Amino acid sequence: MNDNASAERAIFELVRLERFARDQGDWRRLVDSYWQDATITVTWFKGGPADFAEESRKLYERGGRGKHTIDPIWARVNGGRGLVESVGQILIRMPIAGIECDITSWCRFYSRVRLGPRGWRLQTFDGIYVKDRLDPVLLNQSKLELDWALLAQLRPSYRFLSYLAHTQPGHTTDQRLPGDDRPDLVRTFYSDAEDWLLAA
Repeated sequence: MNDNASAERAIFELVRLERFARDQGDWRRLVDSYWQDATITVTWFKGGPADFAEESRKLYERGGRGKHTIDPIWARVNGGRGLVESVGQILIRMPIAGIECDITSWCRFYSRVRLGPRGWRLQTFDGIYVKDRLDPVLLNQSKLELDWALLAQLRPSYRFLSYLAHTQPGHTTDQRLPGDDRPDLVRTFYSDAEDWLLAA
């Protein structure tokens, strides 16, 4: 019991530190939160930790300084492997169609974690998307000229995050990420994670 409680505390601290490092532009600490062969999968990126830090740095320098809230809810440990799920928000302020806007996304953050000589580190980082919204910062600028045809093609659980990604050079969004509007994808995602944990 004590060992499990200690592991849970360490894993919770890890997932909070990873998001804090990302938001504060602490790229060394961000990379150090992951194993080298880890995979990060979010609306605008899929790849390893070094590339994730570099692409995040480029966004940061262009003014894309989104913030995250993260509240770890549960963790399960089996030997040197673990799973952790958190609730959170993604908070972004960026110009869209020439108007300063806030995008708010409600999601769950989910990771596989492994224990090694460096302690617990993330093996994966995924978002499970619930819903999002787009709001002009100044209410008198509510006449947004958006690509409504594109919006209609995007998943409702992360529609505006997808739309924002489409406005950035070289970015697209995978429309098969797990989200509450596609419970089939969420079931498969959870099942794969459970199989990975039990294979420890």
